[in-house]
Amino acid sequence: MFDFRAVRAHVSAISRYARPAVVVLAVAVLATTVMSATASGSTTLKPVADTWTDSQNASTTYGGSATLRVDGSPRNVGYLRFDMGGSGGTVSQAVLKLYANSPNGTGISVHGVSSTTWSESKTNASNAPAFGAASVASGAVAADATVSVNVTSLVTGSGLVSLAVTDNNATAISFGSRESAHPPLLVVTFGSVATSPPTSTAPPIAAPTPAAIATAAPTATPPPAAPAAIAAPTATPAPTATAAPTATPAPTATATPAPMATVTPEHTVTSGPPSKANPMRAAFYYPWFPEAWDQSGMNPFTHYHPSAGFYSESNTTVVASQIAAMQYGKIGVGIASWWGQGSQTDAKMPLLLSTAAGTGFRWSIYYEPEGTADPSASKIASDLAYINSHYGSDPSFYKIDGRPVIFVYAQPADGCAMASRWAQANSSGADYVVLKVFPGYAGCSSQPSQWHQYSPAVAEDHQAGRAFAISPGFWLATSSVRLARDLDRWKQNVRDMVASGEPWQFVTTFNEWGEGTAVESATEWATASGFGAYLDALHNDGA
Repeated sequence: MFDFRAVRAHVSAISRYARPAVVVLAVAVLATTVMSATASGSTTLKPVADTWTDSQNASTTYGGSATLRVDGSPRNVGYLRFDMGGSGGTVSQAVLKLYANSPNGTGISVHGVSSTTWSESKTNASNAPAFGAASVASGAVAADATVSVNVTSLVTGSGLVSLAVTDNNATAISFGSRESAHPPLLVVTFGSVATSPPTSTAPPIAAPTPAAIATAAPTATPPPAAPAAIAAPTATPAPTATAAPTATPAPTATATPAPMATVTPEHTVTSGPPSKANPMRAAFYYPWFPEAWDQSGMNPFTHYHPSAGFYSESNTTVVASQIAAMQYGKIGVGIASWWGQGSQTDAKMPLLLSTAAGTGFRWSIYYEPEGTADPSASKIASDLAYINSHYGSDPSFYKIDGRPVIFVYAQPADGCAMASRWAQANSSGADYVVLKVFPGYAGCSSQPSQWHQYSPAVAEDHQAGRAFAISPGFWLATSSVRLARDLDRWKQNVRDMVASGEPWQFVTTFNEWGEGTAVESATEWATASGFGAYLDALHNDGA
């Protein structure tokens, strides 16, 4: 659910989850309106300009939006600017207040932005100003509540102040913008104060215990898209610091992988729906490269070093090698992140499909726009018609009973209304739609063809009777480890997935390098097979 999960139209710099999904949303705030002043020297400022950017829609501007969206994957970056005027007083305390429309278990970080001349109406992902390292962070963010962050170190006593706010994981967060009923506020106190406020006034989000049946509340997506993103998370113990691998020198960015040996598929993709007798192993795949290697001031945007180098997925040899690698891991379907008609991910679909011709491998689409907005039923119908007309008849596109299979990412707050929109858009039943789960999904009156979970920071997710998903690890390029890599644990996850007998078995992910969830070979886990230890484990079913 960028999460590159960030994302969805033109890719300039991405990381899902994020799906995934985490990519970072920078919020720079331009504010000039003084809301109130007290005798104690406290002033409340409203932004004079704010916007956000989307790494998957690099040329799109959002200055008029009523929301500010932050996401780690795909990468959404917003900008806010405040005008302190000419007071010149000593700032004893400055608190940024943002009203959250959706929850997030790890919250946001705030950064300083040196530029104060960016334009609300012209700033996009391709020209957005750079921001500094994270200076302060919030705690957990609750929905329909104000999160307060002490930004005193980033605020001067006069002139314009730009701030950047980034998502600490791959679960998107929506905040009210200055155009909304709950605009951002900067509360500045001049002189001395007795105490400092807590970093965040938002209450922590409880982690409810899901039921052990198919109607269970899904675990949180730290989006897919995403990519990386649903409420009711299952807490994941924080890994120890020693779990993080030691970085090695980055390989040459222009490296081109040598073609891998032909791999005989070990799983035949059938025309009927997956079943316990014939389960389908599928992997989430990101055609964001080379665009996504360079983002957030990092190049490469990953802690790891792909064995193939920092490749381009416009290269047929690269895609052929990736298909061979997935087939070696008994993966029969690649679920490719798709950000809409005319996006860069859309432009790469023909190459993915043509390269798979004759291999037995199939491609599906991960519909990412649902993770950043609530597209209307008519918009969804238009996109489905486009997908069907452009790709649905291709022999390499995955179909069940003749119907193109479409996976759909979701926002944290999505519910039955989302399922209803998709049911209306697909009223003819022309497509086999697989929606992302949310709490209470099984009780919705509108039901898709099937459900899936995307939860890259969770080692195992079991939606009983439907699907089983596993992740090798989660380490967003701009954050700390959330799910430490452990090859023995991964082998057990693979064994658990196989033993579950669930009809759908998902690998999260094949190559989401920005979120550190890739099973594609890297120098950190290279093996004699040429496919790497994580694909070796999939090849051997965890043996």
